[in-house]
Amino acid sequence: MIGRGLDRMSKEKRNRWARSIIFWIALVYSLTLAIHFMTVILDRPYVGIYTVNDGKQVKVSSVAPYSWAETAGVRPGDVLISIDGKLSADNRNIANFNMVGQAKHLSLARGSNVFFLSINNDASQWALLFYLIIPLAFFLTCFVAVLFLYVRKESSPVVHVLIALLITVSPVLFEMSANARHDSWSLRLTSVAIVFTLVFLIHFLRAYFSACGFFLVSNWLLGCLYLCGSLIVLNSCLFTSREVNAYYLQELVFSVFIFVLLCIQLIRLYYRIRASEYGRIIHLLMAGFFVALFPFIALYAVPNMFIGTSLVPVEWTTPWMTMLPITLCYIVLSSALIDMSFYIGRLGYYCALSFSITLLILFGFLGLVQGHVPESPTDIARIGSLCFIIGLIVLYTKEYADYRLRAYLHPKRSSGQDTLNRFLQKSKTEYTLRHVDLMLRRAVLSELPIQETALFLAGQDGRMREVNSRSSGTLENIAVIVDGEINLKKSDLGFSAVLKEGKEEKVVFVGRWMKPGRNLNLDESMWLETLCNYARVIVDNLYKMEGLMQEFHNLENDRKKIPPTMNRWLFSISEQERAHLSRDMHYTNIQDQLAIAREMDAAARKVTDPESAQQLSYIRERILDNAEGMRKMIREWYPADIFRGKLESSLNALVQRVNLSANFLLETCYSGVPQGLSQECALCIYRSFQELLSNAIKHSNAAHVQLTLIFESGHCLLSYYDDGRGLGEHSIDPFFSTTGLPGLISRIEGLGGKILFSAEKADRTAGGFSAQIKLPIKDTY
Repeated sequence: MIGRGLDRMSKEKRNRWARSIIFWIALVYSLTLAIHFMTVILDRPYVGIYTVNDGKQVKVSSVAPYSWAETAGVRPGDVLISIDGKLSADNRNIANFNMVGQAKHLSLARGSNVFFLSINNDASQWALLFYLIIPLAFFLTCFVAVLFLYVRKESSPVVHVLIALLITVSPVLFEMSANARHDSWSLRLTSVAIVFTLVFLIHFLRAYFSACGFFLVSNWLLGCLYLCGSLIVLNSCLFTSREVNAYYLQELVFSVFIFVLLCIQLIRLYYRIRASEYGRIIHLLMAGFFVALFPFIALYAVPNMFIGTSLVPVEWTTPWMTMLPITLCYIVLSSALIDMSFYIGRLGYYCALSFSITLLILFGFLGLVQGHVPESPTDIARIGSLCFIIGLIVLYTKEYADYRLRAYLHPKRSSGQDTLNRFLQKSKTEYTLRHVDLMLRRAVLSELPIQETALFLAGQDGRMREVNSRSSGTLENIAVIVDGEINLKKSDLGFSAVLKEGKEEKVVFVGRWMKPGRNLNLDESMWLETLCNYARVIVDNLYKMEGLMQEFHNLENDRKKIPPTMNRWLFSISEQERAHLSRDMHYTNIQDQLAIAREMDAAARKVTDPESAQQLSYIRERILDNAEGMRKMIREWYPADIFRGKLESSLNALVQRVNLSANFLLETCYSGVPQGLSQECALCIYRSFQELLSNAIKHSNAAHVQLTLIFESGHCLLSYYDDGRGLGEHSIDPFFSTTGLPGLISRIEGLGGKILFSAEKADRTAGGFSAQIKLPIKDTY
């Protein structure tokens, strides 16, 4: 077993190393492509001239938007005379593809005028935005998201597929820009990016929703998409000649198919989960998916498939594609990695702080360094923007650093939190103000520089009465303000906090500072306020519990005054307490005794004295007997089979235990227990059996006991009879109780049933004791 475990750990470690190596290779490759394409974009101009042969002349048919030709003023209808000193008709790209590829200069005629133009990279600002700024922003968004996911070291397959998707799609806008400049890499890699980005998108969404328990596409369909995509890429890269900017018809058809497939599947999934907690996720995903891909599909891909041209320039569709990685990362980060709303909620506050710091820096820079306003306000705007962004990054980084270094920066916070947790845990078993006073004192004295604390009861006349008389006058001089406010109040001598404000009296928590002392720091003040808030809840619950118990005390004289709903609620609480005690005994007492028995076994093997070994063995057997006795008690308190829907099995076990210990003959008859019986009803039947048999063992002195359980339409009938000494007419206590025969009566009546006791046999002859119970069983699950 150990060897297999080590092999499994070694295999997992090798898999992690393999995934890390593949990740870094893919990331470096993506970064290399991005740098190469940026170099191409900066070095090579996008000519953007498309031609048509008109007899012996080559004329300009169209000019690409945001290209050099548009910036240089080239118009459709101009005649191309020469390109790089050669006739335009002899140019290979014009002859084969009707477009101007890479060139350094050209001459053209417009009417009787002839122009000689040198091709350079002086493009317009809009061209710089579409071909460089937007692709760079898109790449950095994907690159940062990939690094963040990797640093978090998520092992989920969903994150692995998302990383592959982001690495594949990150250089796609650079590829499109370089493709327009006839770069040989981009002419083929664009096919890879278009195809596998969409396949990875399908794979990611399938893995994401599968983890949530929803089905998107089958393994067979996903495998077919991978196969088709691979064939398209192989055909585009190996068997299709792409020497200049070209339309990717196969890829566009494949893109439209996957887009339609995703739309259909997401709509089907939406109608299945729109009412669940995943409805918000599917809304966000559909909105981001539609905004990112619809402009490209509807305005570029589909028109090129049918009419051979696009409705709008492809550059207009690129800014919207940034929504795709943002949407995908958000649905993963917000549900699996971090709470994005937590950081977004701090954005406004951090922006205000960063803006204030930026203003101080700018005023200091202008006033102390330069002494005057620069001639260009743009420089001020640039410095301010840089300071603002750096300020935001520093504030978020500080928050993360504070969390990671909290053990060194705030060493007492952990101790204070532990003290608060202990206070809350102990408050579960404390039911008086005296105990709450002791717990508050212990908590405060262990964490704060306070000399003494006490809990006071303040009357309407202003008189103060201490709950536990131990302060010996040390708190008498503290000014306790008991007005309508309940906030924590501090003075030079100490503090006071109103924990409970009633009509007749108030509960006030008072403390005295230690001398020589100091003021509380921010953490200590927040800790004390938190403790007082916890104490207010506990004290308020104590008063409510006291009032409730008083009401029950007033109702105890007559069981019939207690409503049936209250009866059911009380017995439900009783059963919960039994279950809680049973679990505690099983996981603490019994396990501790078994551990002691095992330790005694180990010690007995080392003992050489026979008498000592025999004594240890005897003690061990007594411990095991005690553990077995506790197990029997747990089975009586908590019949586990009932909670699994097995009433008959629980009754059989109960009858078997009674037969082993009782001195009378027990006859039982029950069968056909309904499978859909509710737990509440099944538990009531079991407790009825248990109480009647327990009464027979302890009090009846009977020789023969009969129990019959019959299920009829909507009711169950339980009949009990013994031939013992019987029960006097007034022997059953009329007071309310959750145990004994009074408890059985209250339990039956709480469920709407009836119970009748008598001292007659079934044949109406006197003697013994009998009980007839009729219980409705309508509440089934």
